[in-house]
Amino acid sequence: MPWPRVTSRLLALLAVLVPLAYYPLAAWLAVGVISSSTAQAAATRRAAAASTAEAKSSYAGKWLLEGITFGYYEGASLADADYDQAVAFAAEAGRRVTRLGWSLAGLTAAFIAFAAVARRGRARWRYAVRHATAASLVLFAVGVTATAVSLVAYRDVPVMGQVIFKYESKGIAEAIGRLFDSGNLVLGGLVLLFSIVIPLIKAGLLLAASTTSRSWHDTAVRGIHAFGKWSMADVFVVAVLLAIFALGSDETTDAHAGPGLFFFAGYCLLSITAAAALERAERRPPLPALLDWRIWRAADGSREQEAALVAIEGDLVRVLTRGGRRGKLRSAALSEADRAYLEARREAAAEPLFEPDD
Repeated sequence: MPWPRVTSRLLALLAVLVPLAYYPLAAWLAVGVISSSTAQAAATRRAAAASTAEAKSSYAGKWLLEGITFGYYEGASLADADYDQAVAFAAEAGRRVTRLGWSLAGLTAAFIAFAAVARRGRARWRYAVRHATAASLVLFAVGVTATAVSLVAYRDVPVMGQVIFKYESKGIAEAIGRLFDSGNLVLGGLVLLFSIVIPLIKAGLLLAASTTSRSWHDTAVRGIHAFGKWSMADVFVVAVLLAIFALGSDETTDAHAGPGLFFFAGYCLLSITAAAALERAERRPPLPALLDWRIWRAADGSREQEAALVAIEGDLVRVLTRGGRRGKLRSAALSEADRAYLEARREAAAEPLFEPDD
């Protein structure tokens, strides 16, 4: 068997097997990032609660009472152990988030690189659009549920040392819920629209446009073009979160970007990549100026299509539509007039182009 054919069949097999391996593994890593991020936020919140002015005042009383009772009362020691445990657990959860997050990012980058070369021709771009969009939804799920921004407000107080006044750690979905709970329905609705509803609609349109069904494909492409003015709404959300992160650090506050922000930004990049691949797939070469256009009809009169003849290969007729799409027709299934036209073209092609000069 020729080597190019072996390579083509191997790629076709991998194009089926690689997604079957990627999506379960990516989902497992995504769940790990989300759960570890949630655990890290909870442990950090517990450690921050032990560093408030009220907690430190209570700790001073427990420490004094433990000293008076010569260690029989262990309130201060237990408080120290709980604080150390919370700090250690938060650090371990943070390392786990980093490890799983980089694994998911690397796995997704490798998968998208594979999707870009796994197919040939126009099918390559549809395959890339389909899997870039599906992979972006994995990142999107992490982006909206994991911690996006953490903010700590603190101040150095004499005797007490550094006192934490407030600790907040929220993801996009949690922030939307808080906005609705606090009565900010308009603001919550806008954030919900721009960060969740519009990205999901865009992903759905991209997935539909990457299918082979003509009705679904054409409708989705028209929807993407009509939806184009909202295509950067999710990027705007990332820009707002980055602005909050940049403005949230000074002498008394410290802001940290969480994994949710980075994965939401990764979703935006993949979504833009999928849209660019779809645009490339829909790009058509300019039609030749000299084409013989005609209406082709089925022998039973049930269908007709305007197209130009490209080539005649035995019983197979290759045609080009006005939209730039190539198609194949069987001459036996065409009307009598079309068969006569094809026979005339065959006879014309059989005649010599130049006659010998006597």
